[in-house]
Amino acid sequence: MKKIIFLCLPIWLFFIATSVQAQSIGLRISPPRFEYVAEPGKIIEDYIKLTNESEVSKTLFPYLKDFKAEGENGVARLIPPGSEEGAYLASWIEIDPAGLDFSPQETKQIPFKIKVPGNIGPGGYYGAVVFGTKPPRLYQNSEERGAGMSVAQQTSSLVLLRVKGEIYEEAAIREFITDKEIYGTPFSVAFTARIENLGNVHVKPNGFITIKNMLGKKVAEIDINETQANILPRSIRRFTQNWSGQRAFGRYTAELGFNYGAAVDKGGQGKQTLFTSKTFWIMPWKLVLLAGLGIAIGLVLIILALRFYRNRAIASALAQAGLRSAGRRKYRGPSRIWHFILLLGALLVIALLFGVVLYFLIFA
Repeated sequence: MKKIIFLCLPIWLFFIATSVQAQSIGLRISPPRFEYVAEPGKIIEDYIKLTNESEVSKTLFPYLKDFKAEGENGVARLIPPGSEEGAYLASWIEIDPAGLDFSPQETKQIPFKIKVPGNIGPGGYYGAVVFGTKPPRLYQNSEERGAGMSVAQQTSSLVLLRVKGEIYEEAAIREFITDKEIYGTPFSVAFTARIENLGNVHVKPNGFITIKNMLGKKVAEIDINETQANILPRSIRRFTQNWSGQRAFGRYTAELGFNYGAAVDKGGQGKQTLFTSKTFWIMPWKLVLLAGLGIAIGLVLIILALRFYRNRAIASALAQAGLRSAGRRKYRGPSRIWHFILLLGALLVIALLFGVVLYFLIFA
């Protein structure tokens, strides 16, 4: 999947690692994200592929930024190198600062190096390589949040580096909610999960929201992190997903389960798992009202039938006691036709309720 990355729009932290098209500025950068694992003192060599997809020639200038998470929606805040204390790596990156001339539709591979300091501690470190149509001196002291950057055309690749050592990986589910407690039909349930990274390196949660009905049957499974987004250290990331449909009934349980953490051979602590759940209701109100009406009619018919049999029993007892000859008025209860109608009505109500239950079991 291709996504647009450029600083005049929100820069989402962690994209699927494929080519990125910035069609509104005519630039394509690939990959949009680099993820490395290295030991202190290592030198990483790689390249960025940059394409001018416009019909005019362009001169692009590379420059470097640190970045950190801003808010919970995955927006990167680019900051000048060394302007803040933190786990940043822009100062470790080496790239030729000279402007690059691009003809229309031309693609170039721009090499760069990352020199990891030999005395650096373990954990995650973050930076960005940015290409713009203005010289780097115009940007080096500016902060960029992915908005308000209309002064120049720009595109970037983010760099996430894990330095091996005593890595501390820990995440926690801070919240898992639905937008409502009760839904009608058709329904659309919005799930929100807020996951905090308490460690010193970025984590990538992988897992699903499993939805089960009141019988424990799995009815849906949703990927919580389809874009393979990372969560930076000491930050919270909000993940949202939806489940929609036409028919459902009853109490449902959404189980959020995911794992995170890198393998030991990649500088991590191994896979760890987190789990939580949330319940909600789906009520097809028209069907519920119809079933309620059927139950009410059924109760009335049952009451009438009981009264009918009671009166027949009383009349039979009086006749056997000889009270009929004593001038007592003959009992006149419902006729056999009414008896048949009552039984038929009760059967229809039972059939209706059976159909409703069958519907719930099949489609809920």
